[in-house]
Amino acid sequence: MKDFKAEVQVNKEHYSFGHEVSFLNVYNQIDDVLFLVKQRNIENPKILVIGVGDHLLDIILKYKFGFHVKTFDVDSALEPNFVGSVDKVDSAVHEYFDIVVCAHVLEHLPYEYFNQSLQKIRAISDYAIIYLPIAQFGLRLKFEIFPIIAKQINFLCTWFFKKHSFDGQHYWEIGTRGYSLPFVRNKINNFFKIEKEYNAKNWLYSYNFVLKSKK
Repeated sequence: MKDFKAEVQVNKEHYSFGHEVSFLNVYNQIDDVLFLVKQRNIENPKILVIGVGDHLLDIILKYKFGFHVKTFDVDSALEPNFVGSVDKVDSAVHEYFDIVVCAHVLEHLPYEYFNQSLQKIRAISDYAIIYLPIAQFGLRLKFEIFPIIAKQINFLCTWFFKKHSFDGQHYWEIGTRGYSLPFVRNKINNFFKIEKEYNAKNWLYSYNFVLKSKK
């Protein structure tokens, strides 16, 4: 496997603070962080956020919950605490964290670096929250009799027959040809026990894993 040199794919203006998608992602990330903190009874958790985006997550975790948070990103313009590529995160980060949050980052590297990235994340934490894109299409039906009943039903199918081509940001996505959900799940299981997994209801493009290291 050739050494991969990660490059900045978008400028910092791409991450508009408080964008709707950012709020949806951060809502789920906070919920998953609190799930681990409560389940594992972690006091004063140390958290590393990989892929800082608009910094919304680390701001909330720091100033709302009082957690000790540091950040990691390939783009120094985003002013992370550590700069580097996720597949070499342990080379730049010489601390151990209770939880690593890595949301919509690993698809920005070719898939052959997926195993290595998981291994490096595991080297610096026992718990990880990893979100990945899932390519799917479908029909969403919503039934509502206000204020008594509100029901949403999703009929979804992945683009299993479609080959994903690098689009300037994503090298691969779950659900495209060669990257089925069971295939990706099995790769994750080589390094982590899956504590929780779900397709985000508020943003169906995101498939989310809460993980415990198997080391």
